[in-house]
Amino acid sequence: MLTSILTPLREAFCSCLHGIASLADATPWASIALLVLGVIIALRRGLRNKAPNGDPPAAGPGKWAWIAVAVLWVVVMLNYFDRQLLAVLNTSITAGEGGIAMTQAQFGTVTSAFLIIYAALSPVGGYLADRFSRSFIILCSLIVWSFVTWMTGKAESYEELILWRGAMGISEAFYIPAALALISDYHRGGTRSMATGLHMSGIYAGQMLAGCGALMAGDPCQLGWRLTFETFGFVGVLYALIVILFLRDPKGAEAPAAVKESAAAPTAGDFSFGEMLRSLFTGRAMAMLLVMYACAGFANWFLMGWYPRLLQDMFGISESQAGPTATFWINIAKYIAVLVAAVVADRWYLRNRNARAYVPGICFCVAGPCVIVAMLPALGFPIALGLALTVALVSMQGVAQGSLDATLMPVLRSMIDERFSATGYGLLNFTSVAAGALISWGGGALKDMNVNLGVPLSIAGLLMVVCGLFFFFLPKKSC
Repeated sequence: MLTSILTPLREAFCSCLHGIASLADATPWASIALLVLGVIIALRRGLRNKAPNGDPPAAGPGKWAWIAVAVLWVVVMLNYFDRQLLAVLNTSITAGEGGIAMTQAQFGTVTSAFLIIYAALSPVGGYLADRFSRSFIILCSLIVWSFVTWMTGKAESYEELILWRGAMGISEAFYIPAALALISDYHRGGTRSMATGLHMSGIYAGQMLAGCGALMAGDPCQLGWRLTFETFGFVGVLYALIVILFLRDPKGAEAPAAVKESAAAPTAGDFSFGEMLRSLFTGRAMAMLLVMYACAGFANWFLMGWYPRLLQDMFGISESQAGPTATFWINIAKYIAVLVAAVVADRWYLRNRNARAYVPGICFCVAGPCVIVAMLPALGFPIALGLALTVALVSMQGVAQGSLDATLMPVLRSMIDERFSATGYGLLNFTSVAAGALISWGGGALKDMNVNLGVPLSIAGLLMVVCGLFFFFLPKKSC
């Protein structure tokens, strides 16, 4: 009965996917046209970022605040689909039909090329988002990374693959700082964690969809890995039209007044680079957050890059089974956790101003040991956990990461001058992604040396505990 229902749906999905794929060659022209349209509209609306001002509306944040979350949910979903797809299609790209011959260390280098550039430019993206229109920066980022995704499918050599993944790092570095700053400009006080959490849940939806990339490239859709990249590059470019029509920066009375939640309330006007750095690093909060986010990043980025291959090695399963298994369950955990943590943090915050730090702190202290236990068989301990229990234990990292994604920007904005929130988040992204680049390359290098991938993941689990403990030592806010 279930098969009779699913088979027509699967055939319809594959047919639709092939229809979109047939239009993918229009991607370069669509990219140019929408970028020109975006520039024209941005010039009319104004390219400078303006600090929020005005009294908060009595009814809450307002419709444009929630429209921004909805529009950006799809953008971030496409963002993480595009970046995760490479890891899911590891075997097809390196050893499949039309693939590019490379070792696993070289494949790790391709991943690291993206992460290194993404890390290096994240503070730059944050700084520009604090100075210029955040919605315009988001639009440009979406168009460029979607075009680069399309070009990834055209790569013919290892060097070209590195080139285009590096270019994706350039474009994507400008998205997250601008998007989270824009959302938290709209949402202050009681809706900030919820709005942030809803947006970040799109990350996990994108990763879960990418987990099905092996089904799109192979059975049942048979697009091939190249056309899969090209198709979703085209989809991203088309979605830019929705961004142009429905995403805008808050201004005037539409943006709620600054709530006394930060170390220094934001004011309008220009600021120097030196003033920004002095403000961000006054006190210990920013330095602690940088260390914490790097510790969390080791596990998160390792699992994004190597989890499918780890399951293949540990349990002898195929790529088409490992891809969905590795991405689905951990991202379900993240999806649920980011929403639950947002609600808990916002409600607890009304009684305790430190709640948004305590929630991820608790989750990381629990999840780190779970990850270590899951890797005990890979470390040589005579314990047979099985695939289901291993996936369940590793999925606790998803619970911790989801709680962090829901609360990090609210925690950051409570510790710094809110004018510099995008720059601050860009610096945090830098440390996290730099850690990810190191462990992504290291995972491939260790695998080529016949070292089990469970070793670096176990170390990452230990660092998760360190991250969790640090949350309890952040500067306290009066309750």
